[in-house]
Amino acid sequence: MFWLLVLYPTLDAPDEIYLFPVLELRLTVPSPQTLWEGLSQLLLVFQPLELWLLVAIGGAILWRYRGQVNGIALFTVILSTLAWLVGTHLLPTRGFHLRQYFGMGALLAILYACGLTGWLFAGREALARLRWPVMAASWRALLVGTALTGLLAGQLLPAYRESDALAHNFTLPDRRNDLMRYMDTSLEPGKYITDRNSPNHKTLNRAWGGYTGIHDYPLAQNEWNLLKKPLEVWRSHGAVYAIVPYEPLLKDPDFYFLGETTLLKSYPPDPNFRGPDMAVLRLYPIEKPLEAQLGSIAYKGYDINPSDVSAGDTVVFRLYWTAVAPTVKPHQVFNHLLNSDGDIAAQVDGIPLWDPRRDTTTWDDPKETLLGRNYILNLPAELPAGRYSLISGFYDPETGLRLVAADGVDHAHISDIVVSVSD
Repeated sequence: MFWLLVLYPTLDAPDEIYLFPVLELRLTVPSPQTLWEGLSQLLLVFQPLELWLLVAIGGAILWRYRGQVNGIALFTVILSTLAWLVGTHLLPTRGFHLRQYFGMGALLAILYACGLTGWLFAGREALARLRWPVMAASWRALLVGTALTGLLAGQLLPAYRESDALAHNFTLPDRRNDLMRYMDTSLEPGKYITDRNSPNHKTLNRAWGGYTGIHDYPLAQNEWNLLKKPLEVWRSHGAVYAIVPYEPLLKDPDFYFLGETTLLKSYPPDPNFRGPDMAVLRLYPIEKPLEAQLGSIAYKGYDINPSDVSAGDTVVFRLYWTAVAPTVKPHQVFNHLLNSDGDIAAQVDGIPLWDPRRDTTTWDDPKETLLGRNYILNLPAELPAGRYSLISGFYDPETGLRLVAADGVDHAHISDIVVSVSD
């Protein structure tokens, strides 16, 4: 009540407390099966159901020792537990929501302790009746309590180890923070899809996931599982990227339509991170492969449309790279259209990726496919007809020095461009 009346309004909470989606405003009486489904899931959180039977017997034994039990307090806990169990089902909701049972879990823990107390009283009385071993009443209580605690601790040891491993896991860095930084600095804005049961359906949401990036990557609503529909369907809904579990790629590199998509970034299992293990795909393939390397940067392919143009048109293209190692200084990209004499007929230079924060000094993952930004090459209106060569390379903007291949060549040939006479 204090939380409802004082703390909640003080924190400028909304007028209504949103707990779960209500389908219609009418009260319903939950069936015994519905109540049992919710209760059984909570009971399993603490102990197996078989042990709860023993705890229930211990609770019944408490009647024999009712003079030592605060009946009002015990009745209040039982009544509160039943009220919580029934109350969460009074309004018809969209599905079953375990989060509504968190408070009830604490009440069940109290009742579990009450059941153990019944066995504690019974064990103490049994020792007193046997008169063996001969000891004071306080020592008998200590002996029974120690034995009961030892049995319980032994049974709880596997659960404790699992809980301890889970707690340790939460001390490790979360890969979703890396994913947020990667998307924001490396990929142009666009919608993404992910499995609804994955941990990434809220990662890039500012309100729910705490995303603070400059660019927006909204979730393509109602589009959850990449493999359930053809890629054309996802693309028609505006989805550009997919964040998928990494594990299937270990067994089959083509699991996620890799002939029709592009694997951009992987986050495989790592003992130094708590996960999630995932991969980022672009829902479009690299149109044309390319093999060329300048310095530590390799060209992987390119997209271009069109390659047959007229004078005065524009050529739009995108480059893809991988990097064996980062460069010492940030490098920019030059793209030159050369005529048959090797002279520059048109050019477009600039940063390689969408965002300047992700320069070539940060290209430290050899398995990453770096998605270049779209370059727009404007052809002069008076450009003579003929075949031209589009080349590309990297240069240091401070010194003008270029990255070179092993044979000393300082550029990669991208494509031939055929220019026709404009009408």
